[in-house]
Parts: sequence; structure tokens; C-alpha cells
Amino acid sequence: MTNLVTTRKSLQPQTMEEAMRFAEVISKSAMVPKEYQGKPANTLVAVQWGMELGLAPMQALQNIAVINGKPSVYGDALLAMVRADSRCRGVQEYVEGKGDDMMAVCIIKRAHGDDIEEIKRTFSVGQAKQARLWGKQGPWQQYPERMLQHRARGNAIRDGFPDVIKGLVTVEEAQDMEPRDVTPTQAPVQAPKLEDLAKTAPKQVEAVEVVPEPVDDDTPKDFEMAIPGKEAKYFETAEDFADAYNDLMLAVRRADKLAPATRRTKLKELEQANEISLDRLSPELREELKEKRLQYNKGLSLEEKEGADG
Repeated sequence: MTNLVTTRKSLQPQTMEEAMRFAEVISKSAMVPKEYQGKPANTLVAVQWGMELGLAPMQALQNIAVINGKPSVYGDALLAMVRADSRCRGVQEYVEGKGDDMMAVCIIKRAHGDDIEEIKRTFSVGQAKQARLWGKQGPWQQYPERMLQHRARGNAIRDGFPDVIKGLVTVEEAQDMEPRDVTPTQAPVQAPKLEDLAKTAPKQVEAVEVVPEPVDDDTPKDFEMAIPGKEAKYFETAEDFADAYNDLMLAVRRADKLAPATRRTKLKELEQANEISLDRLSPELREELKEKRLQYNKGLSLEEKEGADG
């Protein structure tokens, strides 16, 4: 008897064997996106991603795309995931201004216990020009307002519900990133056969001293994130640094075992410890992180006041 069950009229594989068989059959269909046709392994990975995100298998195949070797989700699906979360208290989107003054706005409200946090993110024509997106061939020429909206939405969702989207970005944003070469740099190494190992006698290997190459201390490094009391972390891009920095601020904000005043101090210490990397960010990204810290401080001050009144 099969273990397949139906949830919302959708087949859900329960074992790896069932998942592999499911992916094999689905990948032969012309009704799934072309990137999954004839590729059962990619189909299986997409279904697994969907299960972790709360998407049914067919929803996952329709809404998860691989861009430059990394999975991403269409903006409308990410918004649906956020709206379905019990902590979401509303989403508001609109576009204001015209011409070069046009700007998309996305406001998301999230509940933290009795507190309601408002996450507001914007994306303007000026930011699109700075990122060399405005007038870019494709959707940026055909649907400029929609693309501004997707960027504002993606930033708001990533900052407000990182635990829901699990680090994924929108397909629309991923398509604008510079493509990376994900081709393996060398051929895969074949595992030796057991009979070959049995014929090979162990040899004494003479120890070789490895002398590290001298390091130029003046060479610029990747984006460094200093964490007081812990080992620093490094990130290749400004966006990766900003995402990790925001996640760390959010973790400090939610550290309920610490007093609100202590958490405010730690947020300030974190900012001071990362002044160099923060100064290397674009003005817009740096301002976003600063605004985020001020929002957390405001919430902590309110929490402290309520505790005193109680």
C-alpha cells in the first residue's frame, strides 16, 4: 500500500523512494516549467524546497526557479507565504510620484507578542538607475512600475520575515544579478574500487612542511562582520553582509532574557564594531540598516516603558 497522502488535494511523497518516483514522473510532463522537464533531480530539489517553505509540490514547481545556479521564488508567491503567516498583520503596497520621482513603497506589519513592528521599504527610480536597472532590456522596459514594486516588496519581506523565506530572494531580483559561472573547476574524482584498494599496500608518507604564503595586510578583504565576543564572519557581497547583519540585529532584538536597555546597548555596540564595513555599503543600504536599528530601539523603549508601568 502506498504511503502517498493527499493534503489540499495535492500528493505529498512520504519517503525518498516515493519522492524520486514522483519527480521522475513529473519531470516527463510538458505541463511543468521547461527547466524541470527531463530533469528529475532538479524536480526533486524544487519539491523539497517547497516542502520546507510550506508549498505543495506543484506550487513549488510553478513558483521556484533556479537563477544563476541558486533557487529563488516569484515575488507573488513570497507575498502569499508572508500573508499566510499568523504573525503578519497586513501588507500595503503602492507607487507614488511620476517619472524620475516615481517610488514604490511596501509596508509590512509583523507581530512580536503584543508589539506590532512596521517594516517599510522603498525602491525609487534613482535607486534603479544607480543599480543600472532602469531602462534595462526586458521587464524593466516593459513593466517599470511592477519591477519597482517587486524590489520594494523583496526588501521588506527579507527584512521582516527572513525566517519565513529562509534566505531566498525573488526571481525578479535574481534575474537582475550578474550571472556567475557555476561550472565545476575540475572533473569529479572517481571513488576507487574495493578490489583496487585491496591490491594497494599502504605506503609510508614523508611529512611535508607547508609554508604559508605571506599575506599582505593592506589587501582589501571581503565584507567583515565583527561580532562582539565572537569570531568575525566574512561575506563576499554587500547584500550578503547586510542580510546577515540585519539577522543579527533581529536576534538581539528578540533576546527576551536581556533587559531592553541592555539590548539597545548591544545594538549600538554592534553598529560601532562594524563601522568600517557599514561605510563601504551604498548610502541607501547603510541608511536601511540604520533605520532598522532605530526601529528596534523604539520597540525596546516601548517595551521598557510598558514593563515599568506594569
